[in-house]
Amino acid sequence: MEKDLSFIEHLEELRRRILFIISFFTLTAILSYFFSDKLLSYIVHPLKKYQDAPIFTKPVEPFMSILKICVFSAGIISLPFILYQIWIFISPGLTEKEKKVIKTILIFFPFLFLTGMAFSFYIIIPFGLKVLFSFGKGIMKPLISITNYLNFLFIFLLIMGFIFNLPVFISSLASIGVVKAKFLREKRKFAILGIFILSAIITPTTDIFTQIFVAIPLIFLYEISIYLSKIFEK
Repeated sequence: MEKDLSFIEHLEELRRRILFIISFFTLTAILSYFFSDKLLSYIVHPLKKYQDAPIFTKPVEPFMSILKICVFSAGIISLPFILYQIWIFISPGLTEKEKKVIKTILIFFPFLFLTGMAFSFYIIIPFGLKVLFSFGKGIMKPLISITNYLNFLFIFLLIMGFIFNLPVFISSLASIGVVKAKFLREKRKFAILGIFILSAIITPTTDIFTQIFVAIPLIFLYEISIYLSKIFEK
């Protein structure tokens, strides 16, 4: 039988978990620095088709760009460890049913997050850049700074990572009775309309083809959410 902890003991346990996370994150960021050149070369690959290399306009910009890449890489690598520390902290206070639900969510979250980022990097970003740069072809020359490119890339990767966790979020609501699979089926047409509106907002281009590329997997994820919600209701 697990011992009940006092409020102070809970705070101490929380402090320990946060220190573990910070230590692991910092170590991962430091290790990422030794691979920063390769990471940078890989990250800017979609841009190389239109520009030999990103430029910088401030002396500190290269350093800040490398730092940003290390922090971003550390965040992605540390994600499973962070979720594990969260699980260790909250699991003693959960029932067996709640443990099963939360464990499933924490397992699928990083997988779907990385899937969303991969979909964005390999499909949406290259296609989006192609469309965006086509407007100035023959008239304007691209001189994209490394800061602008990384901001554009990282924000979009994070957005798609969270959006691909749609089944996780909806299943979580279903597990606590906030939504029902029947409700999701009945509101499917409104959800599809909302998905296309969301796709139009988050896509880096204004063309309909990119928006459709984004919307299709989101509709598929919504259908998965309905199926998972039915399971979690039980």
